[in-house]
Formats: sequence, structure tokens, C-alpha cells
Amino acid sequence: MGDLVVVPNGPKFYLAEITSDALYLPEHTGEDTSYRRNVRWLNNKKAIPRDFAKAPLISRMKVYGTTALATDVLDDIRDALARAEAGNKPSFKYELQTALVKETVQHLRSGHMDSFSFEHLIKDLLIQMGAKTATVVPRLLDKGADILATFRVAETFQYTLAVQAKHWNDKAPVNNKVVEQLIDGIEAANATLGMVITSGTIAESAVKAAEDYAEATGIQIELVDGDQFAKLLIEQGIGKW
Repeated sequence: MGDLVVVPNGPKFYLAEITSDALYLPEHTGEDTSYRRNVRWLNNKKAIPRDFAKAPLISRMKVYGTTALATDVLDDIRDALARAEAGNKPSFKYELQTALVKETVQHLRSGHMDSFSFEHLIKDLLIQMGAKTATVVPRLLDKGADILATFRVAETFQYTLAVQAKHWNDKAPVNNKVVEQLIDGIEAANATLGMVITSGTIAESAVKAAEDYAEATGIQIELVDGDQFAKLLIEQGIGKW
């Protein structure tokens, strides 16, 4: 009891607090929902815009599957709730960040950057986010993953992240073909997690391909569009690299 639950709903999300232990309701066996918990809906049960959340929470809400652990983004969840309870009025900090994201995306798409620079920028971001190693795969050895990174959890469990990078503008959305390229890279590297990062946008066919792969293998593929990538860069402090 007391745990928080984030329920994505299109461009918004709901927050609730669990208020009971699991209840068994045999009459719902046919719906495969026999076990339930009572909750208290937060923010007066009003939906919260996704752009009120920080990038890690937005990313977690894109994970495919029934549930995803979000213990590491509790502070971000509370921050989004506080922002919503304040009256859905963005703060100066929020407005400044929104403007910075817009400008950063513009530079990512049309500034002094090519595909090689984009890949190295992603590598630097992953290191900044805690990767123990991050390597840009040489073109001749590229089997579908442009960057490979390793992360260690509690200094015991290690997982490998395979990234497909697409330095595209907003007129060429990432589609299922890009996800299929990444899947080849995941399997070639025996990776445990995949990610597509683009300076452009994400097509619905890419979302469907990632979801199908996760259901078939249990390996999650996160799709990061230009706005989300820019937000990550800003939150991690671009000037620190």
C-alpha cells in the first residue's frame, strides 16, 4: 500500500495511490482481472499533460507491456503531480525548458551536425546517464546497432543496450524498417534492451513493430523522438560534456 501508479492515456496520464492489499474477485476470472487493488486517484482524478513530466518519466510511459517498474523516477512523478496540483499553469522554469527544447530540436535537425556527430552525441549522453561503457560501432561492423552501451544495476546485474540512431528531420518519421534494423543489431549483440533515437518523429508502424517484438521476446525497445531527445540533453546538461 502507498505505492504510486502511473496510467498513460494518450497525450496525458493519470496518477493514483494504492490503498489496499490485493483483492481476489472470482467473478472476474473470465476477464483475467481477478486480482485488484483499491486506489485513490490523485489530482482530483484529472488527467495530467505528458509534457508536464520530465523526460525519464515520459520515456517510462512509452514502455510496451502491461506494467513497468518506475521506482527510479518517483521524484519525477511527484514533480509532475505538484505541477498539476498548482493549477496546470506552467512555471517559468517549464516555459524556459519548453523553449530550450524547441531550439535544441531545431539545431539537431539543421545545425552543424551530421549522422556521425549525432551518434557521438548519443554516446556522450549515455555516459552522462550512467553507462559504464558506450561505443559507436564502426560502419563496417554495423549489424543494426549504431551504438552499444552497458549499464550496471547495483554493481551486480549488467545489461547491454543497442541503439539505432537516425539523424532525420520531422518530414521523415522513423518507421518499422528502422525497428527491424535495430532488432538485427539487438540479436547480433545479444543485447537485453533496444532504443531508437531520432532527431525526427516516430511513425505508428515503428510503435507497432517495437510492441510486437517485446511481446514475442520480452526485450523492450524504447522509441525516443526529437523532442524527447532534446529534453534529455537539456536535463543532463549539454554544457557538462
